[in-house]
Amino acid sequence: MPFRAGPLLGRAVELGRLAAAVGLEGADGGSVVLSGDAGIGKSRLVARLVADASERGWRTAVGHCVGQAGSALAYLPFVELVTALEAQAPEIVAQVAALHPALGHLLPILGRPDVPGTGTEPAGVAAAIHALLSALGADRPILAVIEDVHWADHSSRDLLTVLLTRGFPTPVGLVVSYRSDDLHRRHPLHETLAVWARVDGVGHLELEGLADATVRELVTTLDGAHLEAGVAGEIARRAQGNPFFAEQLAASAGAGRGLTGDLTRVLRARVEALPDEAQLVVAAVAVGGHGIGHELLARVVDLPDHRLEEAVGAAVEHHVLETSWPPAYTFRHALLRESVTDSLLPGERLRLHRAYAAVLAEHPRLGPVAELARHAAAVGDLPTAVTASRAAARAALAVGGPQDALGHLERALCWLDEDDPARDEVTVTAAEAALLAGDPVRAVGLLRDRLDHPGRAQPRRTRADLLARYALGSRILDLPHDPLALTAEALDLVGPEPSERRVRVLTARLQALVDCGGAAEIAEVTARTEEVTRLAEELRLPRAAAEVRAILIRLVERRHDLVAVEDQLEALLAQTPDDEPVRVRVLHRLGSVRLRRGDLGAALTTYDDGARVAERLHLDLAPFGLECRLLAGLVAYQLGDWDGALRRWDLGDRRLPEMTRRYFLGSRLAVATGRGEPVGPEVLAELRAAWRVDGVTAVYSVTAIDLLGQEGRVTDALDLAEDILATLDGLWGPREHIAIRLAALVAGQSARAARGADARLRRRMLELTTTLLERAESLVVSPETDVESWAWLARTRAEALRLRWLLGRPAPDAATVTAEALVAAWSASVAAFERYGEVFEVARSQAGLAAARHAAGDDVGARATVESARQVARRLGARPLLAELDGILPSAVSLRDAPDLTAREVEVLGLVARGLSNGQIGRQLFISTKTVSVHVSNVLAKLGAASRTEAAAIAHDRNLIP
Repeated sequence: MPFRAGPLLGRAVELGRLAAAVGLEGADGGSVVLSGDAGIGKSRLVARLVADASERGWRTAVGHCVGQAGSALAYLPFVELVTALEAQAPEIVAQVAALHPALGHLLPILGRPDVPGTGTEPAGVAAAIHALLSALGADRPILAVIEDVHWADHSSRDLLTVLLTRGFPTPVGLVVSYRSDDLHRRHPLHETLAVWARVDGVGHLELEGLADATVRELVTTLDGAHLEAGVAGEIARRAQGNPFFAEQLAASAGAGRGLTGDLTRVLRARVEALPDEAQLVVAAVAVGGHGIGHELLARVVDLPDHRLEEAVGAAVEHHVLETSWPPAYTFRHALLRESVTDSLLPGERLRLHRAYAAVLAEHPRLGPVAELARHAAAVGDLPTAVTASRAAARAALAVGGPQDALGHLERALCWLDEDDPARDEVTVTAAEAALLAGDPVRAVGLLRDRLDHPGRAQPRRTRADLLARYALGSRILDLPHDPLALTAEALDLVGPEPSERRVRVLTARLQALVDCGGAAEIAEVTARTEEVTRLAEELRLPRAAAEVRAILIRLVERRHDLVAVEDQLEALLAQTPDDEPVRVRVLHRLGSVRLRRGDLGAALTTYDDGARVAERLHLDLAPFGLECRLLAGLVAYQLGDWDGALRRWDLGDRRLPEMTRRYFLGSRLAVATGRGEPVGPEVLAELRAAWRVDGVTAVYSVTAIDLLGQEGRVTDALDLAEDILATLDGLWGPREHIAIRLAALVAGQSARAARGADARLRRRMLELTTTLLERAESLVVSPETDVESWAWLARTRAEALRLRWLLGRPAPDAATVTAEALVAAWSASVAAFERYGEVFEVARSQAGLAAARHAAGDDVGARATVESARQVARRLGARPLLAELDGILPSAVSLRDAPDLTAREVEVLGLVARGLSNGQIGRQLFISTKTVSVHVSNVLAKLGAASRTEAAAIAHDRNLIP
């Protein structure tokens, strides 16, 4: 079997161990036995080792054992090995053959030996092979590989034992590989492996499965693969670390389709080789699910104990099933189970499901209640399935598994009739589970669906509860809804009787009134507050009382008395038990107040506390717990701890709902942009797809203005800014302070690209910047009540002034823009961000200040400011900022006359000056060759250079690059 081509991913450690075992680094040789399941990547790993050895000047040769050859072809892998070596070194092979005639039996081209007694006796052949490899190693190091020795004939196994035991006096590397999952109890290689295990100096390497992240990378780098992230993740889940399985699944065009023919044949061949009763047991385990206990299996298949044990033993021995303790059975690989399940006839499946349902109903201790639900549904017993699914959901929620609970409850909804009164309660519980799982879109959708399809006899109080929950859930997102109308209808339906449901409806009404905040609504707040507080106390609902207090604190915050708000939140926090979920909401609100006050250190501590409480209470993906984690990362980013931010935003391989995944995707965009890391267009496209559902994703997209500007796509950056502004105006109105940051970024990227832009684009830059600056100025902010917005407003003013200065346009008051005015504006921006404490933005404003000081003739001050900013940029790994800083003090031109290269263009120019080709530049910067070509063309145009050589000369002359 030839070596498989393809990328070698996730095997750096194993490759290093293999190379060390054969002495590749020191060219001193060595032997190693390599094992692993079929498809795990042994051949690909060995192929890389062989390639590496060849590059180092080693002679290499490979021999393969063949499964279909039978035992008649003795020494088959060595015939292949010696043939390959004779083609590489015929003189050495001929010399050894003259001394060891038995070698001729492995290489007929040398002729059959006629010396009596030589024949093909194992001792003679072993001596010949050992002598040949030793002689070749004396000439130059050699790597010999024998693949798939689980198929080796007896003579080949004995010969390998001799070679491994003797070792070699010259640099000879020997690799022997076999499939561990092919070794049943009576396999002849077992005895040989026991001997090899005792040989001193022989290495042993068991190849394990790849990590899921590596499998995802593998299937998305295959030729012709165009897999979405979700499909790649599902393939990784099913492949369980086996690269061959993963590639076959990818070839079948995604996880939603069946197995490919090649993979099916590989999997079924192992099962079809089993005895009939073993196949019956395997089928039962396949239908049963994961981890079938021995007693449950015995009751389902109904075989005598000794025959059941024999059947199970055969399946385990042939590596179809695996055992665990307490006694239970599962498939060695999930795809084996899938293959067996697919091959069953409908009647066979039905009978097995019926047997499982009967046994689990009678003996519930033998399996989880979710399995009873699954088997009952499969045989049409829907009442039992619904009851079992609800019980399974309760159990999942009790141990912090909202995703699992949601799955159980949604299956129950599929089985419940629309008029079934239980459907309301199941819907409410499912919506709660969806919120806990971090999927507010799903939660609101479940409630909306039940409100729109209530059945024929939905109770009024039940509908009131659904309306209140829908109003509260919808405020998390930006879906169209009327909270005042919803809660008014809920109040009409719930009835005046004291109840927990009325408290919930009143709380929703109070939240709607505070959110809307008109005079009429505020007037109603007092009456509703008195009633809900009284009811919560009467019904002993402390959580509801705490939620009401948290809602009312928002009214104090609107008066911009942040100190009073902080005091009230701290008091409420002190009165809230550690295990009370409302504590997460209070910590979230307290962190946000401290953030607005500009106390970033205290805000970070508070958000981290909220995230820890949420995780302890299994609320880490619920709205307030999720936001605590996201905002903690944001504050860490602002404080200059970018790695700490990424740690907070890293959820590992957790499977997240789509919206939650977008939140973390958008958060990480800030660090990627700041560091100049490649970001694919699909990231922004995915965020944009959620704008209308949740405006927060539009806020995350603001960072992409810098990203597009760094790539030289200024027109796209301006288009994006206008789209974001229109979206947020439609969702939140024109008073949101994010418009100030938006204005600063637009003005900044416009200024960086102004000198290379045509007249039409310059006009658009100036008009949009002016419009956004006017919007920013209209949002009255104070350095006392909103330190962050004040800093961004100062930055916007400085960027807008720089743009006008570069374009030679006067300020709005018709005054000429001077370098001194630029210095003053940028000094104000630096001071504002220093007061707020956002480390990176201080450095970026320092870059603007340094350029202004240089323009004003203060190169000493400019140089000191550049060095201060450079220290921060280096620590953060902010390559675009470093490139900007390196171009601030050109030796031969002033700032006004310097070509306005973007950060990315400066990087490209530096690599052009080093003599790199477009392809080499693309690989170094992780961008396409076509994109590099566009950047090079822009650089040549801006410099007025006719060639790359001239551009490099200009860059060095003007000190445009480091």
